[in-house]
Amino acid sequence: MENDQIVDVLELLVKLWDLHNSNEFKSKNLAFAARGLDKFPGLIHSLSEQELLMIPGVGKVVVKIVQEVASTGTCTDLEQIIEQTPAGLLQLLKIKGLGPKKVRTIWQELQITEIDDLLVACEDGRLANLKGFGGSIVESVKLNIQFIKSNSSKLRINKAADLAAEIKTQLSQHFKRVEIAGELRRNAEIISSLVFLVETEDLFGASGLLQSVDGLEEDRKESSPFTWRGVIVGHLIPVEIHFASQSEFNSKYFGLSASQEHLSQVHFMERFEGKSIDSEQEIYTSQSLPYIEPEMREGLQEFEWAKNHGHLSLIQYADLQGCLHNHSTYSDGKNTLVEMAEACRAHGLSYFGIADHSKYAAYAGGLKEEDVLRQHAEIDQLNSQWTDFQILKGIEADILPDGSLDYDAAVLSSFDYVVASVHAGLVMDLDKAMSRVIKAIENPYTSILGHPTGRLLLARPGFPLQMSKILDACKANGVSVELNASPYRLDLDWRYIYEAMDKGLFVSVNPDAHAIAGIMDMEWGVKVGRKGGLLKELTLNALSLADIKKFFSKS
Repeated sequence: MENDQIVDVLELLVKLWDLHNSNEFKSKNLAFAARGLDKFPGLIHSLSEQELLMIPGVGKVVVKIVQEVASTGTCTDLEQIIEQTPAGLLQLLKIKGLGPKKVRTIWQELQITEIDDLLVACEDGRLANLKGFGGSIVESVKLNIQFIKSNSSKLRINKAADLAAEIKTQLSQHFKRVEIAGELRRNAEIISSLVFLVETEDLFGASGLLQSVDGLEEDRKESSPFTWRGVIVGHLIPVEIHFASQSEFNSKYFGLSASQEHLSQVHFMERFEGKSIDSEQEIYTSQSLPYIEPEMREGLQEFEWAKNHGHLSLIQYADLQGCLHNHSTYSDGKNTLVEMAEACRAHGLSYFGIADHSKYAAYAGGLKEEDVLRQHAEIDQLNSQWTDFQILKGIEADILPDGSLDYDAAVLSSFDYVVASVHAGLVMDLDKAMSRVIKAIENPYTSILGHPTGRLLLARPGFPLQMSKILDACKANGVSVELNASPYRLDLDWRYIYEAMDKGLFVSVNPDAHAIAGIMDMEWGVKVGRKGGLLKELTLNALSLADIKKFFSKS
């Protein structure tokens, strides 16, 4: 098992122990151990008992649990307590703002174990009558339940890509050509269905071949002779498998990949549907239209954008010269500063920007002033060893409720750059959010506005912002806006990148990496950035080391 999977199982066991108010001592010990394991950079499943005991918080009792989880994916303690737990409570534990103790209160006082029943209790006032559940908590719970229910059958792009690749591999055993279409081909950040196109000359018999594909469950009412619809076992996301002959494959592939708005703009239905075309390029050239890359075929501003920029000017992963906004073991990262830097250097990058959490983020091991001095000394020592690579001294400074940053000017001036981000107090109205973020942008030491809305895809909506005014403020103050490339965030929303490009604003594709593996999340940032027309020339970390230093100096 991967480290994250092991830690997830341990954290679930802690929550269930707390839910049942049992094993308080073991729960605290396991919670502490899980934090230590979460920061461990190596492979947990490969560790011996003695090696596990060296990890902070891991004692002999915890070792046995960890080893059992690493080898089986579960453990006896977890299985026993799950048997005592109504299944619906596991879903309630996923609701933001409801910890195990509050879920226990809901369970014991209202006899509620299902998310739908809890939503009713929010609306009829029963939840508000419980001690400790004020109006703001009830409203937050209600909104989060509605958010969960509306997104229950959707996947983030990274999870969808992994699942689609598995399905494609299986389909390729039966069909000579299989392509992934739909939202995933357009690199949408959230995928509501997985769409495939397979080539076959036996259009009427193709469905029969799918019966031998493991895990596919057909919805016969929704399927048709030329389209299989259903799900794959263990997942709620709808799956569509379309069939096409070789002659109509290119046309159908285009039709299944573009949004309805884009299809209308290129007159697809009346001119190309069901026709034989040599390539998708033909759809554009035959109408004297500029070619639009698949990810941009959303029917928004792609043709207007194309009047001023060619598709070859879009950012590519190979254009990136550096990696900014990363974390190390100085705060809540899993790898050391030198390990993270060397990984970036191995990727062929020219610079690595560390941006550990600042002191306000105590929950994430935020750096106190003395930690900053210690880290900067290590950076100076490491930089003296390289001639082809450099570590930039950065920090992810918390934007406090009043819009100030959590270091004074003397400390902020010691950094090469500052990523300013909101991490706490995310529940804000528009006026509060705007004044808070604008003040942070106007701070002379702010270099990059981090994950602007604070959203977590499929888990938490972002706080409200008038993004046009935010982008104007960034431009006016020489601040870059972050496209946080973590597939959990992908924030700035790509729909605002068009406007950012129009304003000549630099966008920084930052992985927010907390481990070496996270560095590669920049690929997701590039994919989604291209949807909104992100240009190489306005991608901050596509600049050379000399140019990015000049940008940070605001000279």
